[in-house]
Amino acid sequence: MSPVNSPAPVAILSSLRPLRDGFDTPRSQPIDAGLVGDDSILRRYCAPWLPAVLGGWSAFTTLVLIDHMRQSISMAMARRANFNEFRQLTRGMLVAIFGDTEQVEAQRKGAWEAHSRLRGVDADGREWTANDPDLTTRVYTVLVWHLLAAQEKQLGPLGESERDEYCADAVRTVGYVFGTPPALPTTYAALAAEYAGIIANELTVTPEAHEVFEENRALRVKDIPMEELVAATADLLDPEVAAVFGIDRTQVVDLPRLDLATLTEEDLLPIAVLRR
Repeated sequence: MSPVNSPAPVAILSSLRPLRDGFDTPRSQPIDAGLVGDDSILRRYCAPWLPAVLGGWSAFTTLVLIDHMRQSISMAMARRANFNEFRQLTRGMLVAIFGDTEQVEAQRKGAWEAHSRLRGVDADGREWTANDPDLTTRVYTVLVWHLLAAQEKQLGPLGESERDEYCADAVRTVGYVFGTPPALPTTYAALAAEYAGIIANELTVTPEAHEVFEENRALRVKDIPMEELVAATADLLDPEVAAVFGIDRTQVVDLPRLDLATLTEEDLLPIAVLRR
């Protein structure tokens, strides 16, 4: 049999479920509907917890190769050396999508204040902060692209108009919290073009990139080795990104196909997200 037609090795991961802890929060009655209603395709596709985790981690892996994002991660990890940066990014996204307007506004202000403390000087001597619009646009684009890719892998593909609705509602929610809605892609075609430009022009491969990724890759969360999450998200990564970190994209990980009509409470993220 030709190697091209040989069946890909399959890995079955059975221990990802505990990763839900730390991404989920208690339920509460919201004071209003938030920035998008319950009929939003964005809310429906973000409701299951596992695609959110997989999309978030594959986005994080790509973002490590964006210079200023990597510097921000490094600064944050120096003060708080754990998995908290990824968890905070994921939780902030969920607050934006599922929270009421008061919760979303608190998240927006908190994100702005936290990002304003992450500042440095780039290779050309220019000062920057994590709130710079060009940086937040890149972070948003990579996050939403990978989140949608993970959701379509487990929930099934969306139609063209549904993808556009998803992208428009993502700008209204996640984009609002990031603080750069006017610059963000509101259609799937625009999102795809923006993401392709980032992959082609914005990635920087340096020893520091490897250091940040390997430090996160070596962590354990709820006794789950992060190497399992690396394997589970490998095929969500662009080949260029996987190659940088030596990630094997040929190994197929057996993840459950989710049916929105039959999801149980264990599979769902909170409808409302409480402030802590």
